[in-house]
Amino acid sequence: MIRLPSGPRFWCWAYLALCAPVCIALALIVPPGEVADEGSHLARAVALTQGDMIGHREPVRYSDGSTHVAAGVRIDPSWERLTRSRPKDFGGVLYPLDDPPDARGRVFVPLYTVGTYPPFLYAPAAAGLTVGRILGLAPEVCFYLGRLGTATATLAIAIAALALAQRGRVAFFAMLALPMTLSLAASFNQDAPIIALAALAAALLTPRPLAGPGMRLRLSGAIVSLALVVLAKPPYAGLAAMLLIPLPLGEGSGGLARHAVRRLAAAALTVLPAALWTVAATATVATPVPRDAYEAGPLWSGPRPATFTSTDPKAQAQILLDKPARLLTLPGHFLGTIKHLTILAKGSVGIFGWLDRPLPGFVYGLWAVALLAPFLLLRHGTMPPWPESLLLTASAVACLWLVVISQYLTWTNVGENRIDGPQGRYLLPLVPMLVLAFAPTRRSPSPGRWPAMLPVAAAAADLVAVPLAALAMTAPA
Repeated sequence: MIRLPSGPRFWCWAYLALCAPVCIALALIVPPGEVADEGSHLARAVALTQGDMIGHREPVRYSDGSTHVAAGVRIDPSWERLTRSRPKDFGGVLYPLDDPPDARGRVFVPLYTVGTYPPFLYAPAAAGLTVGRILGLAPEVCFYLGRLGTATATLAIAIAALALAQRGRVAFFAMLALPMTLSLAASFNQDAPIIALAALAAALLTPRPLAGPGMRLRLSGAIVSLALVVLAKPPYAGLAAMLLIPLPLGEGSGGLARHAVRRLAAAALTVLPAALWTVAATATVATPVPRDAYEAGPLWSGPRPATFTSTDPKAQAQILLDKPARLLTLPGHFLGTIKHLTILAKGSVGIFGWLDRPLPGFVYGLWAVALLAPFLLLRHGTMPPWPESLLLTASAVACLWLVVISQYLTWTNVGENRIDGPQGRYLLPLVPMLVLAFAPTRRSPSPGRWPAMLPVAAAAADLVAVPLAALAMTAPA
């Protein structure tokens, strides 16, 4: 059978040729605000251009007449209006009333959790905005330059991951070429750089053994990449387990112990900045999310009536601690429901807009084949030792659990027996860990590698399908 190209140069050029045009098209076609949480992320990037590294708290008046303290930033109102793609009362949510500008002409924009995020991954978008402002361009034009700034950074990190990976390159390409990844890259959302940095960290750790010239640089690069990911989203702390492999299983207990001490120190160095930032941001910036007044859900064991007007992480934590089994049963029920799993799977491939603009059905089918067939058919060679695969798989499951639990604490109404908020895009940063766990370490001769071209074929189909889906977003839902 014909052996198809498989070196890093091929995959880098394929990614650049097939994914960069889609990413640029999405950046220019998708209406402002029609990407997940884009309005909030835009406000963070704009605030960064003003020198605001993090949000702050201010009292805000809401549509029901109540006042809540919210985390947010002050920016020119033209930026807030730019991403108001839906009516403020869309979906019946509690929304903030327009606030009079301050002496500098800025209004306060509530961001809640987004207001607590570190500034680092907003730097590319802020750079694009700054270029536009230096050139004297209108905010409407600067907006697209900011999107292209995020896209450029994400594409550059993705290509670096493909170039540096020594195994699992097909899987890395597939994850980085997904319509969801490219949609996030073509926006102000920091999730795209998070996905790309997770892939880069895993790619840097693919050599076996991780020793010799350049390996210290690889390890240092992985530590920095993972530190940025965990700093941005602490529930991904389990990704630091990638730093523990490859395990020196043939060196006896002494070698394994020395290795464990060194790598655990590296993992701690990765997670420590996120822990310190989270504690500080929670104490000084974070606020609950205001909601229309509601009665506590069935898991609430306190006195009734129990009326809440916002989310309440402390109350939710107490509900979990009252019956610790809920720490497993609530996520288990969410992840064990076919409806939720279907939404997560589709969301991982791509659901645009406010999770209400699905892609054409054939795109999901094409990507299902492109993702599964290489995994099932490209398994020639030596697999990683089972302790490594078990460690990384368990860490990925722990990350998923933390992501789901965090949504119960910070986004779900108090006392509910369900979890609101988890989305398919939250799963994508976990994929590189699984690639590292199951990608063959050495390949034996195989008759052909045609399954490796399936993600390339899916990415080629997206050149037409995804921009057309984006164009459809300009029409009313």
